[in-house]
Amino acid sequence: MEISNELHVLNWSGIQAVVAILSVLLSALLLVGLWQGKKTLKESRDTRDADILRWTMDIMSDLKKDIKIVTDEYKTVGSFNNNWSSDAVASANKVSIQLQRIGYMANNNLISKEHFKNLWGPMYLSTWWSLEEWVKKKRESLNEPREIKDGGYSRMYFEEYALFCENNLPEGLIKNEKKRFNK
Repeated sequence: MEISNELHVLNWSGIQAVVAILSVLLSALLLVGLWQGKKTLKESRDTRDADILRWTMDIMSDLKKDIKIVTDEYKTVGSFNNNWSSDAVASANKVSIQLQRIGYMANNNLISKEHFKNLWGPMYLSTWWSLEEWVKKKRESLNEPREIKDGGYSRMYFEEYALFCENNLPEGLIKNEKKRFNK
């Protein structure tokens, strides 16, 4: 039996088979890479969301004292008027600025609207009810319309997110909050 090796003759079907196998292997590696990349992006997004949510929780914890001042003033004196104490007015300014920022972030999906609503929705909403008249008078003092629909801009995101909470929190929870605030 004689074995001959003819190197000058090229077997194209063998080359095609090798190229096909390499293509399949390369495609499989690319799919694994894409799957891993997707997993990494999801983990990064979840980590970012958790970090931002922790940051907003820190803000809300820092605001608790001022929120209590504002909500207590609302419960005892009523909607914002000239009888509000200077402490309550200062707290109203501080609280409304921070809740404006959080509302902006939530309304633009920079933090999870749902997670924030589940954690802080009732407090956010009751704070809005306490400050609604204060915000609308602030708009007037800035020569803006009182209502967002008419072009009112000041503390707009605070109001929009409060309305989101009001429309998306469980009805029983809203009723309890309204009862606590004589709303």
